[in-house]
Amino acid sequence: MGEKELGSDPLDILPVENDVPAQEDDGEVFKSGTAEGNFRTLGWIPAGIILMKLCFATGVLAIPSALVVVGYVPGIILLLVFGALTTYYAYVMYDFRMKFSGVHNIADAAAVMAGPIARDATGILFLLTWILATGSGLIGMATGLKVLSDGKVCTVVYAVIAAICTALAASIRTLGKLAILTWIGFACIFTAVFIIVVGVTQVDRPAAAPKTGDYDLNFIAVGTPGFVAGLTASINLFAGYGSTPTFMPVIAEMAKPKDFRKSLLTSQAFLAACYIAFGMVVYAYCGQYVASPSLSSAGGTLGKVAYGIAIPGLIMTSTLWVHVAAKFLLVRILRNSVHLQSNSKIHWITWLGSTFGITAISFVIAESIPFFSYLIGLIGSLCCAPTCLVIPAFMGLYIQKGQPGSYRKTALTVLHWVVIVVGTFFTVAGTYTTVQSIIDAYALGTVGGAFSCA
Repeated sequence: MGEKELGSDPLDILPVENDVPAQEDDGEVFKSGTAEGNFRTLGWIPAGIILMKLCFATGVLAIPSALVVVGYVPGIILLLVFGALTTYYAYVMYDFRMKFSGVHNIADAAAVMAGPIARDATGILFLLTWILATGSGLIGMATGLKVLSDGKVCTVVYAVIAAICTALAASIRTLGKLAILTWIGFACIFTAVFIIVVGVTQVDRPAAAPKTGDYDLNFIAVGTPGFVAGLTASINLFAGYGSTPTFMPVIAEMAKPKDFRKSLLTSQAFLAACYIAFGMVVYAYCGQYVASPSLSSAGGTLGKVAYGIAIPGLIMTSTLWVHVAAKFLLVRILRNSVHLQSNSKIHWITWLGSTFGITAISFVIAESIPFFSYLIGLIGSLCCAPTCLVIPAFMGLYIQKGQPGSYRKTALTVLHWVVIVVGTFFTVAGTYTTVQSIIDAYALGTVGGAFSCA
């Protein structure tokens, strides 16, 4: 699909002439300084916290369990490689967005590259990603509330409470107004993780280990998993960085989109350091007895304290995921209309219908697949691999079109195609293995049924 002028189609994208980056307000979906609703208020530091909170959530809780399967040496290598790749391709998405002003999300980018069918397919995939991710967040919150109450109330009830809190918070209209809650949420989840990291070093034995007698942590450098288990664990590690496609909507609400580069590098460096440190300590002290989610690894009072502190952070994670998915729908429906940034009835019906509708669907999925690690694996393979790697790699190739030949261009072209192949493999093989693992778990009776109080 060639570059085109901004026309009457509300989904048209304005290309920047002569490959010059756009000015701060040229063709932006959200206009700054509007009287009724100014969406573009984020500075680079609040934006960086939002980027960290989008990633540092349920994914970090699955890392120690993945290290149990692959061992700590491959695990650390995979965390570093996945961190570098997702950081680079997040920058590619930023670069693409700045070259095509008006691109709000990854589906808009697909429209520029391949037309409306690609836009709609990518949009569906984007929505599915964050609906599933929100479902994993609801499972995490329900698990935490169950731990705090010693299992006295049905888990479904806790999931309903979590869903209501998520929908209400996600309905706050702009990321700028959500920023203070994001700070609080990030502080909560980070503190909870830190408590577990310290806590597992202080207990006599992991909570899941035998209560008496000798036990073996089975702390190994290199694991020997089968294909299915190894791929599922690798995808769980990848999922910790899987929120990078949501970064494009964050850029759209920054006062100065060019400052995104500082937000990106700061947040991704922090994430990689935390993932490695947290995963290694918990795995070293818990070994094969790591719980999933890992906040339960210390057990007893420490586990309750960690969950109690983490719940506001888990709520904010699901809130941000619902918010960016609902914002995608809002822009998709109301782009270039007077209702997009107004306080009109149409605006609020569209917005609230999106936030509550997405949360409701996420709740149903969470209760249909009520086990944490498999849902994380499904998100990583079916959704994050194509949106974090495959589509951004095509964006990189598209940006290179027409550029003069060079060693750098050749090297990047090879990288993009390798990533496309690897990402496609992750998508197909990873989805198959995760679905097969879910089927096996149900057959063996190792998990509760759908909408179970277990």
